Amino acid sequence: MSPKRKPNMSLLKGVSFSPPSDYQTWMFLASALSLIVISIYSVLSVVETIIEEKEQYRHEEIVHLPNFASIASTPERKKAFFNFLEPFVVEANREILEERSQVESFRDYFEENGELSGKRLVLFNVLRESYGLEMVETAGLEDIAELLNRVDVIPASMVLAQAAIESGWGTSRFARQGNNLFGIWCYEPGCGIVPRRRPAGETYEVAAYDTPRDSFLAYIRNLNTSHHYEALRDIRAAHRENGMEVTGKDLAGGLSNYSQERWTYVRKVRGLIASNRLEERSKIR
Repeated sequence: MSPKRKPNMSLLKGVSFSPPSDYQTWMFLASALSLIVISIYSVLSVVETIIEEKEQYRHEEIVHLPNFASIASTPERKKAFFNFLEPFVVEANREILEERSQVESFRDYFEENGELSGKRLVLFNVLRESYGLEMVETAGLEDIAELLNRVDVIPASMVLAQAAIESGWGTSRFARQGNNLFGIWCYEPGCGIVPRRRPAGETYEVAAYDTPRDSFLAYIRNLNTSHHYEALRDIRAAHRENGMEVTGKDLAGGLSNYSQERWTYVRKVRGLIASNRLEERSKIR
């Protein structure tokens, strides 16, 4: 009598458990690699879509500024405009004063030791470069004075007056679309917004910024570095040397190169400072 067979209880009947062949191994690896490639392609496609949407979003009319035009009352509209921009001035001037204090410490050290070397010279050159000056192998008092001439504050009164003039109190197309409150130009294609009345043959654009603060920082740097505003910086330095307050009214005398209107523009800035009593705002020395 033959022995009874045990019933086959396997749910995997017919499935081979033998080691995979080389062919099966390569097929598995190929499939896995395909999935990885597809995943990477999907991620890159998503990233590309995000970038494209961001670029499209950037060039649309995105208002980063308050809607000043919606404020019916002229005094209230002016007040809102000045209050919005003033914190940028305060913050930037405080940072500049910290840098100026550092340069003054270099001057004091030089006067005591006759040189700047090592770490001090490195930091000194970093500041020179950031303010548009060439680095030096050895620093002298003239080099330090040259840097001090640039590392100084811009009075809030003048900043606010220029912003109001250049941006039409924050309502111009360049302010609304490009956060440009100061009419700053740029010269590479696509760097900003093309003016509708740009003369034939001209290639400049009005610069576009991510935020109004970026516009303000570019404006400050322009005044503190460009050769067009050497007169402005000399007025400021003379006031410093004589212990006089650096006012927006006085410093506006160095803005004749800011506009094609030349001295008419200077008078506009000074008039707006006076009529809006802007010298009373944020005096930081």
